[in-house]
Amino acid sequence: MADEGTLATTAQVLLAIGENASATQVLEANTNIWIKQAESLMSSDVGYDLVANYATLTDYWKQMLAMAAAAKAAIFAINQNPNTWQLATTQSKLNVLNTEYNEAMKIIRTLAD
Repeated sequence: MADEGTLATTAQVLLAIGENASATQVLEANTNIWIKQAESLMSSDVGYDLVANYATLTDYWKQMLAMAAAAKAAIFAINQNPNTWQLATTQSKLNVLNTEYNEAMKIIRTLAD
């Protein structure tokens, strides 16, 4: 199976999830779904189809999109099986990823302005 999303890769999502992920969290079929969900949320948030317009973007914007999409997909993955880690570790991972996603989205919103 190959990556099906546009804005991030499975490898980027796995890096965002971090060590000791469960089998469910690393399954490429799942990461493909979570990436596509992230893409939809991001496009909806900015009111601009980020995937359809991806080819027109510079590498700067593509990397920013990858960072946000991977963080959001990793949040979905962690929430799918939060008991993979101790509660404090899970919460810390979610907090860091949420901050990363929100900071990237602040910048990405300027793309659609």
